[in-house]
Amino acid sequence: MSGTKIAIKVLTWSDLSFFKVHSMRSNQRALSLNHEIFIERFYPGLQLSHDQVLFALLIIDPGARTAHRLTRMAMRSLGSKNWHIKGELIHEPAEEPGRYDKLAENDFAIMAFEGNERPRAVRLTLVSAVEAAELHAAIADRFELPAQHAMIEVSETALAHLRASTMGAYPDGEHPLDSFISGETIEDVLFGTGALASSGVHAPSRTEIASPEDWHRRLLTAEETRQRGEELFGAWLTTTGHDDDFKWVSQALPRSAYDYEVHAARWLEGAPPVFVNVRATRAAFARPIHMTLSELRFAAQRENCRIARLYDIESATPKLRILTGIRAIAERLIETLNALPDRVTADSLQLDPGLFAVELQANLQKHP
Repeated sequence: MSGTKIAIKVLTWSDLSFFKVHSMRSNQRALSLNHEIFIERFYPGLQLSHDQVLFALLIIDPGARTAHRLTRMAMRSLGSKNWHIKGELIHEPAEEPGRYDKLAENDFAIMAFEGNERPRAVRLTLVSAVEAAELHAAIADRFELPAQHAMIEVSETALAHLRASTMGAYPDGEHPLDSFISGETIEDVLFGTGALASSGVHAPSRTEIASPEDWHRRLLTAEETRQRGEELFGAWLTTTGHDDDFKWVSQALPRSAYDYEVHAARWLEGAPPVFVNVRATRAAFARPIHMTLSELRFAAQRENCRIARLYDIESATPKLRILTGIRAIAERLIETLNALPDRVTADSLQLDPGLFAVELQANLQKHP
């Protein structure tokens, strides 16, 4: 099985010893990995192995804290069926005393394994009923985890839906599941950009890159998100009667300053021509968008530029908002950029989509 492999596990009393939540008389000190998922589904090549598998471990949360980066190993003892993540006990970071103290039985561990033949990196998000009550309840309600030691495979799409349904509990826009959702744009992946806090300052991102494989996968997924958004917008134009009244410019010219040229925008009185930049996200509308310097310069010179904001594109009902007022904002930004010191330039900017007026809002048919 290639790519990222994701599982949700119910934490048991013995699992908690790995985080030094309590002391135990046994020598377990490990996080168990169920054979049916870890071996039969994820890594069948390890079926007969008793070797130690060393990997980078990235722990995110509980309590919306920064990532805790460690190195641990997976192994199984002679005569044992299940594998375990073992090694030195995980102590809370010195700057975060008590980080793991509120973990309890029946809390959840969501794990993403990177590596094809064996895990090379593991991202682990801990979901505590105390510190993430809404997310914890949503996991319990949405997934069937029937027994103690339960561990089930889940998809990134399922986690994206779970994230979308619980965003209300995270008003700063940063969600504990962000690390499992691939970057929305190439800029997200390369520069780690993310949600803006209400103050306009970047909140610390929890979307950490666990391995080179993870990095390449996120780049590919970001490109797929871009392509899917443009396809959805083209399909919407067709279903709303535009037929041959548009041209998908970026399909032939990827570095164009706009994605679509709509010769007769039928959602506007008089059906004028417009130039449209498509910005897609699998998350909510408020996810920041990126515009390159060439796109901003082009928009600053024309009244008829628009942004097609596609969002929730992996849901049963993808959504579209066409944004206007692009020129005025682009003019101000270009003026600011022109005032930068000599030999300093900006390639692109991250913008809150709420800066723009909404000209049209629609629900879309999911494009196969």
